[in-house]
Amino acid sequence: MKRLIYILCTFFTLSLFAQQIETINSKLLFRYDAEFLNNLVLTNPSKLNYLNFYVENSYAFHQSDQMPLEKLDQIPNILNFISVPDSFEIPNTIDQTNFNILMFDVVFKQDKQNVYRLGDTNILVYLKSKEEIYTLYNNAN
Repeated sequence: MKRLIYILCTFFTLSLFAQQIETINSKLLFRYDAEFLNNLVLTNPSKLNYLNFYVENSYAFHQSDQMPLEKLDQIPNILNFISVPDSFEIPNTIDQTNFNILMFDVVFKQDKQNVYRLGDTNILVYLKSKEEIYTLYNNAN
């Protein structure tokens, strides 16, 4: 009976541990090397969890069909802020499916959103404020 309880407790502990292991979002490999991220899994999983959240939730897309072209042209193009390492190959087209916020050298304001347009499209990229990102992260965790 003791052995059965021991086995059940061990299994329960291992299953809890397995659920806490963070996965690495592949978008993070753009700015961070794999060794650093693997080290975070072991030493600081909450920071890895935040980075995973940030890379997927720090921005939002909005299609602006109503805005006049003249006004759209006044909004900065986020593609002008690409900052990639030499070893990285930029995709031919950057759109909502392959967008990676870590590819851009943009500033996140403390309490205000920033707006950029995505290339020559009518798609706007809203960068959430730091406060909004922290609030969303804390509410999600």
